[in-house]
Amino acid sequence: MRIDRNSAIILESIVRGVHSCDRAGMGGYIDADHFVSAPFDAALIALAPLWKASDFHEIEDFLFKWEHLLRYDTDETVDISAYINELSNLINVLMER
Repeated sequence: MRIDRNSAIILESIVRGVHSCDRAGMGGYIDADHFVSAPFDAALIALAPLWKASDFHEIEDFLFKWEHLLRYDTDETVDISAYINELSNLINVLMER
């Protein structure tokens, strides 16, 4: 699934915040250009360092829900704003613990 550039820029900002890195960090994967065509990667990259120190069920529930919608061609309409908001909120909760 492809998303619009503005949404990809927001995802880049969220992921950069978790990793405290510049644009194109982690070998170029933390980049809006990458997230345009692979928006689910933003969640994987952002949540990976938080997984061990948290309730992994919370993260897995989020990943299972959105992987189906973002990685596979379905007839379902995907609300990218909801994905971004849920990802951002989950990260905020996990980082505050």
